[in-house]
Amino acid sequence: MNKFFYRAITADGTPRNGSLEAPGKAQAALSLQKSGLIVLSLSAAGEQGSSGSASFALTGRINAQHLVDFAIETSALLDAKVPLEQVLKTQTDLCTHKRFKEMLTSIWQDVNGGASFADALARHPKTFERFFVNMVRGGEASGSLELIMRRIAELLERRMKLRTKVVGALIYPSLLVVMGVVVISVMMIFVVPKMTALFGDSGRLLPASTRAVIAMSNFTRSSWWLFPLACAGLFTVYKMKTRSEEGQAAFGRAILKIPLLGNLIAQAETSRFCRMMSSLLDGQVPILSALSITGGTLGNAALRKLMKEVYSRVQGGQPMGPLLQASPEFPELASRMITMGEESGELQTMLNKVADRYEEKVAATTERLVGVIEPVFIILMGIVVGFIVISMMQGIMAMSTSAG
Repeated sequence: MNKFFYRAITADGTPRNGSLEAPGKAQAALSLQKSGLIVLSLSAAGEQGSSGSASFALTGRINAQHLVDFAIETSALLDAKVPLEQVLKTQTDLCTHKRFKEMLTSIWQDVNGGASFADALARHPKTFERFFVNMVRGGEASGSLELIMRRIAELLERRMKLRTKVVGALIYPSLLVVMGVVVISVMMIFVVPKMTALFGDSGRLLPASTRAVIAMSNFTRSSWWLFPLACAGLFTVYKMKTRSEEGQAAFGRAILKIPLLGNLIAQAETSRFCRMMSSLLDGQVPILSALSITGGTLGNAALRKLMKEVYSRVQGGQPMGPLLQASPEFPELASRMITMGEESGELQTMLNKVADRYEEKVAATTERLVGVIEPVFIILMGIVVGFIVISMMQGIMAMSTSAG
């Protein structure tokens, strides 16, 4: 028997939280339903704390997990034939996050006042993205809001897991870079000057490598302020160059050309594009609206510009697949699969397959990227630290020889 923790409500809206033992999750959910409870969330003992609104009560911002929980719980309540107004009131009462509770209260009041659920969500664009609002709008129009809320939860959860996987894989290389910079800085600012004091005025007797390290150390100590100034200058140049849409697109294309990293970004954006397009089409959103919404959510400016061009041409009657195939920024395999999906009338199914395939590619490319970064950086750091140490030792040996 396994232990499961649950959050549920009774038929009259009273919250019930607790635990139970069951052979599996399905049996646990069935047991709760037989007890007259509407299950909002159910997790095994080892999973507790990874989700659920209560675990985020202390954080200041509204994050993706809040939206996942909101969508899942709303879907569960609607599936139990609870009216939307009561669903939102229940969500508001159960929410433990101050800012999100205030927002849910506003949404509930708007819906109670006669606004549609989609319009109420649209009044909070910083939290509910266009795809979220438009899928809800499509769900309301088709009478399948509970199904659409479940699709939204799945989409957000997949996106969150992919992001967590990439960020988690890059944490160790990032720590290596930070530690390397710290170690070299400490050596140049504190260690080398102390050893330099041992050489006294014998600068000409020292090897060229030792003099070079001492010069670099003196420059670092006296002109350290040039480094943040250079960073500020580069940032200013970047902002000036990317002020226009064309400048942003040019920078985006340059990023996509970086070995491994550019490939990783293109794969992640492709997966996101296809998954969201499929979800919007599943939510009865017209293809032009879906293309406009999805294109606007992409992080790379070159791909955003591409989607704008594709949108204008699809609006004129051209198919999407061949337009994507003609672009060097969009992965060729993905564009070919989308073309086949359009030709066979199974675009939504094909978009899901492309998203699945490119999520796998993102995981594989991330592993390769980390596998390359780690040894390369360790070798570079070893060379730099080794050069500093050997150069100072050569200086000591040169001083000993001259003294002898």
